[in-house]
Amino acid sequence: MTAPISGHDVEKLKKNALIATIVGFVCGGAIPGVLGLLGYLKADQEPETAKKFTKWAWIAFAIMWVLAIIFIVIYVVFIVAMVNSGSTY
Repeated sequence: MTAPISGHDVEKLKKNALIATIVGFVCGGAIPGVLGLLGYLKADQEPETAKKFTKWAWIAFAIMWVLAIIFIVIYVVFIVAMVNSGSTY
C-alpha cells in the first residue's frame, strides 16, 4: 500500500506528466507521449505508478532524441562518403 500523497504533490505530478505528454507527442513520438498520458491519468488514483510512467516517458523521450541524433550523424557520414567516392553514372 502506498502512503497518501497531498493534493499539492498530485497537482505537481499531473503537471509534470502533462508536460511529458505534450513534449513527448510533439517532439519525441508516440511512446513518450503515451507514457506521459498514462502518468497523467493515473495521478489521482495511483500516484506511485504515475511517477513511474512519467519517469519512463522522459527516459523514452531522451532515448528517441539520442537515436535521432545518431541516425542523422550516420546519414551525414554516409552522404559525405558517397560524394567523396567520386563515382559517376
